[in-house]
Amino acid sequence: MPSSLQRRRRSRRANTLPIHIFLGVIFAAPLAPLAAQGRATRVETYVRSFADLQRFNGAVLVVDDGEVLFRRAFGFANGDGEDNETDTRFRIASLTKQFTAALVMKLVEEGALRLDAPIREYIPDYPSPQGDQVTIHHLLTHTSGIPSYTNLPSFGGEMLAVPMTPAEIVALTWEDELEFEPGTDFAYDNTGYVLLGWIVEEVTGSPYGEALAERVLTPLGLEDTGYDHATSPPPGHAAGFTRNLDGYEPATFIDPTLPHAAGMLYSTVDDLHHWSRALFGVEAGLFVDPSSAERMMTPELDGYGYGLGVGYRTIGREDSVRVVQHSGGIFGFATMLRVFPDHDRMIVLLDNTSSGLGPLLDGLTNMLWGAEAVFPKPSIAERLLPIVTSAGPEPAIERYRNWKRTRPDQYDYSPGELMRLARHFNDRGETETAAAILEAQVEEFPQMPVTRFALSELYAELGDTTRAVGHLQAALLANPGVPNLVEALLSLGVEPAAALRLPVRPLAPEAMAPFVGAYRVDPSTTLEITLGDDGLTAMRTGESSFPLLPQGETTFLLEGSAIQFVFQLDGDVAAAVSILESGQRVTFPRLP
Repeated sequence: MPSSLQRRRRSRRANTLPIHIFLGVIFAAPLAPLAAQGRATRVETYVRSFADLQRFNGAVLVVDDGEVLFRRAFGFANGDGEDNETDTRFRIASLTKQFTAALVMKLVEEGALRLDAPIREYIPDYPSPQGDQVTIHHLLTHTSGIPSYTNLPSFGGEMLAVPMTPAEIVALTWEDELEFEPGTDFAYDNTGYVLLGWIVEEVTGSPYGEALAERVLTPLGLEDTGYDHATSPPPGHAAGFTRNLDGYEPATFIDPTLPHAAGMLYSTVDDLHHWSRALFGVEAGLFVDPSSAERMMTPELDGYGYGLGVGYRTIGREDSVRVVQHSGGIFGFATMLRVFPDHDRMIVLLDNTSSGLGPLLDGLTNMLWGAEAVFPKPSIAERLLPIVTSAGPEPAIERYRNWKRTRPDQYDYSPGELMRLARHFNDRGETETAAAILEAQVEEFPQMPVTRFALSELYAELGDTTRAVGHLQAALLANPGVPNLVEALLSLGVEPAAALRLPVRPLAPEAMAPFVGAYRVDPSTTLEITLGDDGLTAMRTGESSFPLLPQGETTFLLEGSAIQFVFQLDGDVAAAVSILESGQRVTFPRLP
């Protein structure tokens, strides 16, 4: 985006909302408006601190005790000088999933779908045995094991501009093996929600967007929500941008058919407010049976219900606050809807510059509870940019380390900052400079797989295969089973250790209890297996303990290694444990 847009953005003030919005309860409680105005002013100051540092560009709505406390828009809507307004329509990305889930539940109420029905009941051509194993419930809860098409190495580049039908999208992974037995694990899966959209189309005879409008959006009066078919933003819609160290530029184009029921709706802060009130039963018109909404908000694995994350958190001095939320991200847009149903509180954030919304969201959450909200700090990447440009990476990294030690509260030193700085120079063909910056980050955060993966790509580009492989292997040791790391090693001609090709998976404490005990290594040495809050640990006589990470029902990985522990069960307890390393197996019997 031209620098002129950046200059216009910095000089632009947020749109002002008439003060009478906050006076609606004046006759019921004369002091309430004054209190609300004061809190709204504090909220505005806080949000503006993010907008001024280009950490937020969009619309925000905050609800407290059922009343709108704050509603504003900040920044630019497009490259033509138009401001964001509170009624600007934004792509809401994965917030789409809760609408898809609600549509499915409407069809369940109509008797057109069953939650326990397998895929092949509605899509007969879906391959077996996957199509007979995976149910609608599994798709809604991300527990199907179907690989997500957005994780495919081919997803990106020219593919993003190619229109596809839901059937074509689903077919990208339907022949692949399931990543796990359905219902036994959680893996966020966009394919599953596109498949749900396809099933909706099959049972209703209408395109997904029309079926959603007919059964959900129109009955609720959500006139500013719908499927975004546009290849360029129409009037009233925000355009998506990405921000780099030079300013803003138009976001990568994605054909509107590709996200489908997993992420291609648009909406406004007001419509999402009304949507949430309908979902939580404050406003009528969504479900016939109240249990449909309750089912959507019943957490399954990883705290995910139907299109919604459900959990509890401590906020301020209050423990176990129920939170129902979802985030969204698509090229140029970032979104967040967080609801506290037991307190009638809500936060809606819609951004059209791909901002990271987590810090702002958590700060606003704290403010609703009267707790401290952390204000943003200036970017260390932006501060270091002229130093790297004029003097090279070494003096800049030295300055970075010195400032982090002597000025720890002055700048934002989060790991993504050095990544931004490295990306800036890599985009300009300065690969060695980018690698030097990321090496400094790896030194500080050695277990971050994204940094090591990026370094492996840089060194591969520079022809340094040894360093590329080294970073990939280190990343896989710290993060076993990550498909992109495994595939990258294979592409460089390196076969990853078999133990590191399996991911770590959750295992209930009662499933690990049979392995607790002592195992004979030699006449003077035992291997003690214990179970604590963090899982299994193993300790040889006279040595420190080390964690064992579950990879299967009886298979565990020694943390930070390629060594596996495999237990042999005899009834309800383990009779022995085998240690596998470099193709060798040694078995130790359990002591009586």
